[in-house]
Amino acid sequence: MNLEELKAKRAEIMARMKGLKDGIQKRSITAAYAKEELERLRTERTVIDQQIALITTPRTEGVTSWRDIASAMIEKRAITLNGTGSINQIKELVKIIKKKTPVLDLVRYFYGPNASTNIPVWNPTVAKPGNYAEGATNIPKDTNAVLSASTITPYAYVSLLQVSAETLMLGQANLEAELPEIFADAFADAMHEGLLIGDGLGRNMAGLFPAIPAGNQIACGAAGTPLMADIVKLALTIQDKKGEGVIILNQNIYTGIMADPTTGVADLYKEELIRSKTVEGIKVILTSDAPNSITAGSVVAVAGDLKYYGVGVASEILIEPKKQVGDTNTYFEASMWFNGKAIIADNFFGLVTV
Repeated sequence: MNLEELKAKRAEIMARMKGLKDGIQKRSITAAYAKEELERLRTERTVIDQQIALITTPRTEGVTSWRDIASAMIEKRAITLNGTGSINQIKELVKIIKKKTPVLDLVRYFYGPNASTNIPVWNPTVAKPGNYAEGATNIPKDTNAVLSASTITPYAYVSLLQVSAETLMLGQANLEAELPEIFADAFADAMHEGLLIGDGLGRNMAGLFPAIPAGNQIACGAAGTPLMADIVKLALTIQDKKGEGVIILNQNIYTGIMADPTTGVADLYKEELIRSKTVEGIKVILTSDAPNSITAGSVVAVAGDLKYYGVGVASEILIEPKKQVGDTNTYFEASMWFNGKAIIADNFFGLVTV
């Protein structure tokens, strides 16, 4: 319906609501019937008001909002969320994604204008200052800590969102508010999994577990499930040199560690782990996306400061409606572009089974 038709429909609803109120006063209809009809008409009026707002609310040139997406879904047309203004919308979406898990909340995010952009990712470490006399010359450079940039090329991740006809027609008032959460749910799982176990091959994210440098792999003390002493060794390795470090491991590995039969000091560490989910002050994050194999040579835990992992996100989301014959649902194919890798791989350590 166009604006005039919507206004006419709203006026008709208001007239019917007034008629119901008059009917109650004249006792020509029952109060129960009038209450039920009034609730139904109020719902219809809310939908009409939302449609009128979508048409009449002024839009800032060059800025695409969640309201535009809601309108496009209602009208069953494709939309590409991109451009300068939409970067803010992507950042709002990433804020919601970050809240999904502790891991996603701790990494660094970088943004590019579109899906074909290589996004610069800055190394946050600079050279350690030295002590030199006034007028000193030939000061040596630190080749291990250089402020430099690498790049991340974002790749498309696609989710098919099924939206019923009832949602489009009757849920328009809430559709805009729900969209960021819907998109966050759709893409957060893929981002979280890639960040941890992506193999970095082809279009895949380079995950933390597969990318631990050989020189940063700490061997467990014995074959099989890691013991408490192994996790303590990993925690002490990063305790004083990697900023706000964390340890990430699977719940099954954690359960095995807690079953360590070693008595004495191990029991004290278990108590700390149970009470505060920390080991030697290093926070422990449990996630089912972390691998849980204890086959010899498997990385069962990683540790480091997650600000040294970068996720590049293109400020673009493509939403395209798909219809199927004989199906009242509309399927919205939503594509988001992102990728990730360790900015400084040497700042991450892994516990490896033997």
